[in-house]
Amino acid sequence: MAEVATENPAEAFFGGLLIEVFIACILFGITTLQTFIYFQKYQSDTRSLRLFVAVTWVLEVVHTAFCIQLCYAYVITGFGDFLGFGDINWGVGITVFTEVILSTLVQLFYVRRVWIMSNKNKLLTGGILFFTICRVGFGIGSTILSYHFPHWLLFRAQTAATVTVAGGLGAAALVDVLVALTLSFFLSRGRSEYHKQSNSRVNLIMLYAVNSGAITATASILSVILYATQKESLVFLGLVEIQGKLYANSFLGSLNARSHIRNKVSNNAQYPSFESYSNSGFRPVAPPVPKVEVYRQTVVTNDMGMRVSQQEVDNVSMPSPRSSNYDMKTIKGGELV
Repeated sequence: MAEVATENPAEAFFGGLLIEVFIACILFGITTLQTFIYFQKYQSDTRSLRLFVAVTWVLEVVHTAFCIQLCYAYVITGFGDFLGFGDINWGVGITVFTEVILSTLVQLFYVRRVWIMSNKNKLLTGGILFFTICRVGFGIGSTILSYHFPHWLLFRAQTAATVTVAGGLGAAALVDVLVALTLSFFLSRGRSEYHKQSNSRVNLIMLYAVNSGAITATASILSVILYATQKESLVFLGLVEIQGKLYANSFLGSLNARSHIRNKVSNNAQYPSFESYSNSGFRPVAPPVPKVEVYRQTVVTNDMGMRVSQQEVDNVSMPSPRSSNYDMKTIKGGELV
């Protein structure tokens, strides 16, 4: 009597991808929240930047929808059809293409920052832009091959597919590393030994740049490793889907972090500071003038011995920390009459 196989082949082949798509959906929720926060807080940004954010979110919606369609096709529509797991669903190519477009747009945004920070260095910016274009070319090649070869085993056996997948993810990782290193270099050159608050702001911006580049580059490298080692699993594809969400969140996070960095560092600053988010490279930001409400109470005793109290509220500006002459009577609320 033949033994019945108890191992579910879907678990090894599709389990990792399903979990990673769930994680991608969670990241999409974070992207949506960050998009909402951006449009609420930065209504004075340029129309082109706000349109760029809107396009990024729309691409995220399309990418997430086809990730769900992909899982539905394999798990629900193809339920019980274990041989069908070997077929490349038509939604795979769309998810890869939208991820490539999304990541390229975000990388172009960072390349523009390199262009501004490097004082329009054509050689440096052109080199990074070249690898970004290579990433697009390899990604389109992978998309075309996913429709040309209908089965995963046949697709992964092709040298052309290996070149496009490894080349595209490798180029993406290289661009992320180059952008992070370049921005860190030019930001470190802008430090001043006299302005500690400005140095703290530079350090925070550098931290955001390095962390964002490191996370996305790590995802690209891991995807290549999993593609080469896990031949009977689609876990590499799930990590590619997550990578697109990481790009969108890093982009929106860098925009929403502007006010956080400014408020965190400039609470005690008494001189103008600068941001590198305008078309000219830097934009002066006046330090906030602290306000304090002073309650002044006047107590008067009339002829009948009754005490009448009158309370006034004055809005006054706090004196500059550089001045040592504080009006203590005003701060404490005045004298009793």
